[in-house]
Amino acid sequence: MSELNLIRIGNLIKTRRIGLGLSIRELSMKSGVAAGTISQIETGKTSPNLVSIYSLCETLNFPISALFLEDNSDKIKLVRHNERVSFVRNTSHEQPIVESLITKGNTEMWGGVVDMPPHTDSGDYYYHEGEEFVFILEGHLTFLLEDYPPYVLEAGDTLYYPNEIGHRWENRSDAPAKFIIVSTSVFTTDIGKDI
Repeated sequence: MSELNLIRIGNLIKTRRIGLGLSIRELSMKSGVAAGTISQIETGKTSPNLVSIYSLCETLNFPISALFLEDNSDKIKLVRHNERVSFVRNTSHEQPIVESLITKGNTEMWGGVVDMPPHTDSGDYYYHEGEEFVFILEGHLTFLLEDYPPYVLEAGDTLYYPNEIGHRWENRSDAPAKFIIVSTSVFTTDIGKDI
């Protein structure tokens, strides 16, 4: 069982109290919890008993369960368009296939924007765990899933496939193509670590 995050609980109570325009004294009078106790709870200096916390949450019209949910703020990862890490995925016909990561950190999935010059391909079939989803942003691409007919995709098209099916792609056109790829597979290159 994980320990209570007293600072987080105190911040939630304080934020809700201030949001309702209540002073500590006013909350004390309405809830029956001593002002000193409320102050200690809000600063994370004491572990609140169940009766006090229930009374505060009832008075603040705040669900008590919200105090004990895991704080996921450290799991939120924002990547601005000018902060993307780019790398050469592979080279085809002496042209680099560039991927720019649109996810970062240690997550259950990764995503990238892939730029495909004309008449290039991703190389041999890939086989790995997880699932993948692609969304074509520009141009035309041919996705090849082993033992399936080719999928010719254009801007706006999407394709999902389990990664254990061998997969590769080609830009057979005279124009560049660009697509988003999102995968639940483990991203093992050094580029993907701790971004």
